[in-house]
Amino acid sequence: MQLRNAIFFSTLFEDSAVIHGFTTRAWGNLGFGKKPGDPEVIANRLNLFESEGLDTRALIQPKQVHSNVCISATEFVPGIQADGTYSKSSNDLLSILTADCLPILVHHPDGIVAAIHAGWRGLYEEILPKTLALLPRNTSVAIGPSIGPCCYEVGQDLAERFAEKFGSGVVVAGKDKPHLDLRLAAILQLQESGVEEMDVCEICTSCHPDLFFSYRRDGSSGRMMSYIGLAK
Repeated sequence: MQLRNAIFFSTLFEDSAVIHGFTTRAWGNLGFGKKPGDPEVIANRLNLFESEGLDTRALIQPKQVHSNVCISATEFVPGIQADGTYSKSSNDLLSILTADCLPILVHHPDGIVAAIHAGWRGLYEEILPKTLALLPRNTSVAIGPSIGPCCYEVGQDLAERFAEKFGSGVVVAGKDKPHLDLRLAAILQLQESGVEEMDVCEICTSCHPDLFFSYRRDGSSGRMMSYIGLAK
């Protein structure tokens, strides 16, 4: 990953026919949360879209509910619930919001892109393989900044469920409670789905308050935006 203009870009997509990015908190809060129509969020988004030349595209951003549902951009209507989207149109901008969960962007050279929001529930319910099953094989995948195993403390029951599903390697011993390695769980699922080209950002959102919002660190927090679209 490379940081330019306060946005992380995957080197995996440098020569691909896509535009994409993983924003940092320097762009401000980009998620409405419980404040629909928040003028500050509207201004932040407008600033980002104008700066990156994204303002002429249709924003495809469903309501994220930690599900395993992926929809086509052609199915999108405001308020629809899903945690994955895919598109074959260069008019679309697929977008997800995160503050610790994994933002995952996907490209296939046949002219298809996808964006996936994956927290522990989504990973456990297999949002990744369910989304990739809707796409051709041999996709390239970039995983943006997310909470690391250093900071993601969980209960023993959840740790045991993840170890049973993904293997013991996804559980890391903590001082008081076990920690989960969500990135590793995602990588294992992607590999099982046949993904060979992967770029994984290993920067922890919770460890870097200068760069990222973090729900786990701060409780209430803003949201970063990750986006991808086909180049026009």
